[in-house]
Amino acid sequence: PIIAAVNGVCAGGGVELLLASDIRLAAPHARFGLPEVKWAIYPFGGAAVKLVEQIGYVHAMDLLLTARLVDASYAERINLINRVVPAQTLLDEAIETARLIAANSPVAVQAVREQISRTQVEHALDREALEQALGDRVRASADFSEGVDAFRRKRTPDYG
Repeated sequence: PIIAAVNGVCAGGGVELLLASDIRLAAPHARFGLPEVKWAIYPFGGAAVKLVEQIGYVHAMDLLLTARLVDASYAERINLINRVVPAQTLLDEAIETARLIAANSPVAVQAVREQISRTQVEHALDREALEQALGDRVRASADFSEGVDAFRRKRTPDYG
């Protein structure tokens, strides 16, 4: 099992990695978001679909379309993370969670993970071609050029 312990900003690819973890802990000051659309970038790594599956449509659309960062308590409320723990005990909590898992039957733990993983992989194979086509369309747009230029120059993009 993969246990994530977030102790800062978790954005873009960081959220994509977070979505692949099994259990998620975060310090109170942690922040989460998918800022890709602000810069005319399509969120790859299956983030769009995984987010809907894991936190529900309305919360996923909020994060994906607004590109805003949310705090740890909000992330916990929408089930993006399991729980908020004090920063000074974050790593200890993650290790204790791993110990609790390790104390269980390895065969049973592996079987549970395999069932869930196989279901997710089957969904992933179905959506890869669409994700690639949508990403290609975004990258071929004038918005993409403007978004990347704005990001590099640290300015607000103008999609007008």
